[in-house]
Amino acid sequence: MTQLITLFDMTVSDLTQNMGAAALPWGLIGLEQWQLDFANPALQTYLRQQLMPHKLTLPLHEPLMQAAEQCLKSHQEVTASLPGSGDVWHFSPVLSHGTTTALQCYVLRGNPPAPSTAAVSHTDRFEVFLDHLPYHVWIATPHGELTWLNRALTQYAYNHAQHLDLSEGVWIDLIHPDDMGTLNASLTKALITEQPTGYRLRIKQHQGQYHWFFATMAPVKSAQGQTLYWVGSNTNIDTVKQSEDRLREEMSQLQQELQRSHNQLEQAQSHLAQLQKLDIVTQLSAGVAHDMNNLLFITGLHAGLLEKKLVEPAHREHLEVIHDTIRKAGKLASQLTGFSSRKPMAPSTIDPGRLIGEMELLLNKAVGKEVDLQIQLAADLWPIHVDRMYFENSLLNLCINARDATNGQGLIVLRAENVVLQRGDHVLISVTDDGCGMDDSTLARIFEMFFTTKAPGKGAGLGLPMVKNFLNHAGGLLEVSSTPGEGSCFRLYFPRSGASAESEPVEQELATGAADETILLIEHDLEVRNAMAQVLYELGYQVTTAYRPEVALRYLSSGLKADLIISTARMPGALSVQEMDLRLQAEGRHIPILLTSSQSSDPQSDLAQSPYPLLFKPVSMPDLAQAVRRVLDAVTH
Repeated sequence: MTQLITLFDMTVSDLTQNMGAAALPWGLIGLEQWQLDFANPALQTYLRQQLMPHKLTLPLHEPLMQAAEQCLKSHQEVTASLPGSGDVWHFSPVLSHGTTTALQCYVLRGNPPAPSTAAVSHTDRFEVFLDHLPYHVWIATPHGELTWLNRALTQYAYNHAQHLDLSEGVWIDLIHPDDMGTLNASLTKALITEQPTGYRLRIKQHQGQYHWFFATMAPVKSAQGQTLYWVGSNTNIDTVKQSEDRLREEMSQLQQELQRSHNQLEQAQSHLAQLQKLDIVTQLSAGVAHDMNNLLFITGLHAGLLEKKLVEPAHREHLEVIHDTIRKAGKLASQLTGFSSRKPMAPSTIDPGRLIGEMELLLNKAVGKEVDLQIQLAADLWPIHVDRMYFENSLLNLCINARDATNGQGLIVLRAENVVLQRGDHVLISVTDDGCGMDDSTLARIFEMFFTTKAPGKGAGLGLPMVKNFLNHAGGLLEVSSTPGEGSCFRLYFPRSGASAESEPVEQELATGAADETILLIEHDLEVRNAMAQVLYELGYQVTTAYRPEVALRYLSSGLKADLIISTARMPGALSVQEMDLRLQAEGRHIPILLTSSQSSDPQSDLAQSPYPLLFKPVSMPDLAQAVRRVLDAVTH
């Protein structure tokens, strides 16, 4: 008991307050008169039973007086028994700043066996006190072997208050298996350092449930510093642990939400960067397409004029090549504007087999002579409803990619067949190669804008995004499979069209004009203006030209007569064609207007919503003649 009191350094008032309600007979003895100055109710009851006065005077009981004097002299706990009594009196000094201020005594009834060692002896005297505490308390040997559990802990674990034989470590079954490592590490560290320690663990209740506790253990040492035994206690922290778990779960959710927000921010930043790149490409492509279409327009018009003067069939064959080249170059310019969504798709019902057959020569030239291109077309392919230009461009892109994957020396198979899916009838067009293939990380990124595995200058990473965009607009499906070292296969599924494929347009006779029909041509590009004027002359019209709407308005206000105005849709200068028309209508003059544009229009733009008929460049001479005739005939009828 001496070590316990010294450990906590309790004052006399603390002792009387804490031991006042204890079941252990306990009291305090003054050093001046050697009499009992304080006795708790348990000790008072004991004294009455023994027919001893409440104010017990030690000199009247020589064995007790001798034990008290020896305790005061040695500063150690001393025991004594009265003759004829089996009860043992224990005397211990009460220290305050190293000085003994009083003696405490308590009585253990009965005649316990003599202890074998000092440590065990001290523990036995201490157990009765700990047994009355409402907390979980346990005692272990200097080597850490659990030897005793107090009643509160035994009641919790086994639902009874009988002391157990712990020699075989039965207490280990109470510990949660997942906490055994923590327990063992903490015990080992405490035994090595001989310092107090604390740790968390789950202990099983007698009903089978585990509850969280915070366990502490501290050594009780002799005056020489030797560890006599270990005292441990367990404090229930189930409520604290539940609060921690809730807080940890909330923090985890917040971290996940933060990560999601971070990912969304990165995606938004990446998307913004892609949009900025796309905007640059859009502006560049629009400018290139504008210039290319104007040049092709001029070339086409002059080819049309030349065609009227040629008679020999051999010469006309050369012109057919020129017209075909202009059409293909025009498609290339359209693809530049179409990629940036400036040109709306114009789907029509086509025969995919016939269209692929017409592309065979172009596809063979695109993949090169050293590539074995096999085109396998099933009989009676169903018609599909797609934009012809985008369809051709998608197949061309896939075949060129396959050529690059085979390093220009492999096998490419282009196959078309009818298939029936759960969602209905489809035409499957696949492009398969035996090239290098792609791993999963590359395959996951092939439809990203500007992503490419090709060397600089060999590709911009726009082809496959264009193909995917086309399939989405066509209501189709796109599947890709690839194995590194074995090749890739792209499968394009097009829904079957309920309509029949449109027949090839029949070449019509060149539409001409009358000598009394006058056309006012407004075009700021001199070469384009001269080429169009020359074609209109050849078609039989009277032609007047102006390079800006302001000039054209002055001509008309000065008395110039015109049956039709042909103007570029977007003109430099302060006055637009639309504003010029409004002024003319305000003067009561209603002249039909035909607009031309070298850039395809966005369906949502003001140009697409214009009330004027629109003709996209490049335009052949027959197309221009037909468009002019259509507008003039609509006015006369």
